[in-house]
Amino acid sequence: MGYQYDTIVIGGGPVGLASGYQCAKAGKSVLLLERFNFFNQSGSSNDLVRMFRTMYTQDFMANLAFQSIREWHDLETDAGQALIWMSGLLNFGDPNYQSGPEGNLTSPIKNLERLGLPYKELNAAQIMQQYPFQKLPSNFIGVFAPTNGCINVPLLLRSLYRLAQSYGAKLLAHAPVKDFKLSEDGVSVSFDNGEYQTVTASRCIITPGAYINDILNCIGVQIDLNIWEMVYEYYATDPGPGGALFPSMWFQFLDPTGGDPAKSNLFYGFPAVPWGPPNLARIAVDNAVNVITNPADRKIVPAANDLQITADFVANHCVGVDNRPNYAGTCLQTNVTDNMYVLDFLPPSVGAGYKNAAVFTAGWAMKLVPLIGKILAELVIDGATTYDISQFKITRKGILRSSEQL
Repeated sequence: MGYQYDTIVIGGGPVGLASGYQCAKAGKSVLLLERFNFFNQSGSSNDLVRMFRTMYTQDFMANLAFQSIREWHDLETDAGQALIWMSGLLNFGDPNYQSGPEGNLTSPIKNLERLGLPYKELNAAQIMQQYPFQKLPSNFIGVFAPTNGCINVPLLLRSLYRLAQSYGAKLLAHAPVKDFKLSEDGVSVSFDNGEYQTVTASRCIITPGAYINDILNCIGVQIDLNIWEMVYEYYATDPGPGGALFPSMWFQFLDPTGGDPAKSNLFYGFPAVPWGPPNLARIAVDNAVNVITNPADRKIVPAANDLQITADFVANHCVGVDNRPNYAGTCLQTNVTDNMYVLDFLPPSVGAGYKNAAVFTAGWAMKLVPLIGKILAELVIDGATTYDISQFKITRKGILRSSEQL
């Protein structure tokens, strides 16, 4: 059978654009469908900045982060632009903190040493001397690693868009998918961008993030998602003299106050980045009280609880930083039961042709975007990937909803 395209990509966020770019660069004909405008604020790539980090508790995640450094370099070379500002990352907090969505404080050290990545340890006094923090508990420790940095999200998205187009990919906005079908040797996708169309391809990459169940529902599959409405805020910092400067990204590890998840103490921050407003630092909580299962139920307005606990942290522990945010917003953080990715072919239960489509959703993915795009391209072009993605199977326990839940 003759197909109109080698690959159709559904979802034009960073992972979809990276996948389309890799496929087109490999000489494949590519159609990429985005339901909204490109570079929109309706998913998980809102705002200006995300973390690239190599500090991971899990060996397999540390390995992928380390391997992604080369993919980031290759992408920056192809784009002719630096996409990461390598300012480093300070993890600090209670050394007895056990585990959360970002692992724990000290376990990444073994992986840094194994991979030959530099780091240094700090005590509470040194942290407060080098960063505008105050009143940290005396037992706090820190781990600083320089091979971590701030991702320029707007530039990353636009670079991937430009490169995908330059290699021949066709990119369509306002093209929501209405139907998706598998056959033994290909796929068909119907969409409506003002005109209802059905197109065919030998392979498909499905990357619409929080909206993935809208696509999988066409073939009777649903992923059990918990979608966090993550709140981010920007706080004004003292411009000097004697100003307040966060020299790098940072993350605090500390159990919630009184054991109440709504009173999380997992705070993080970014320095004022060169591509953002001067003297504004992003500071937020790595948690969400607004949790939904369908992105259509998004509240959009930042949760008052998440704003308040972050403002309280700033008031109590930051020096030279206004304790009321200048502005705030939300983005969708798509999660599954183990806080990891879903990166795999479709499940065999969908029948013949399940390997004609590769899927990605969930987890904190921005830091690995070039690598995930390459993996998805390998899956649909070669039928396998050279990278270890065994931890991200779609068939692992707790990922797919049972027939009773559908």
